[in-house]
Amino acid sequence: MSENARPEVDWGRRILGGLLGLTGLGTATFWVLFFSGKMNATETEQDEAFERAFPLADAWMSALSMLAAWHLWRGEREGLFLGTAAGSSLVFLALLDILYSLENRKYWPLDSDRATMLFINLWTLGLGAAAIARLWKDYIAED
Repeated sequence: MSENARPEVDWGRRILGGLLGLTGLGTATFWVLFFSGKMNATETEQDEAFERAFPLADAWMSALSMLAAWHLWRGEREGLFLGTAAGSSLVFLALLDILYSLENRKYWPLDSDRATMLFINLWTLGLGAAAIARLWKDYIAED
């Protein structure tokens, strides 16, 4: 490769990084709005207690997601590890939220708020699984 040649851009990794970054930023924004009182995301005291159990874990996932986004966008190998870790965090958090919602009948009757919650749960589960599948495969292939 000549000195001026650039490595080929992996748009799949960049897109995945962008989605992880937006998800991390969106999660951080949610918590800022929640704790400032500008967003009410709970229906009962039990829901409130459950919701308040998430900020630290969500902060971890958000940080991993945004760091992965940075490194994936730049084409750096660190993005593969960070993105896989972020994906694992997303799957774990989604499964906790989905099970709670199923056990406590939070998805029905389906209205716009519950549809949004269901979308977020499926988004985090799907994005997390996609990140793990794609980035771990790439990580192994580069060894």
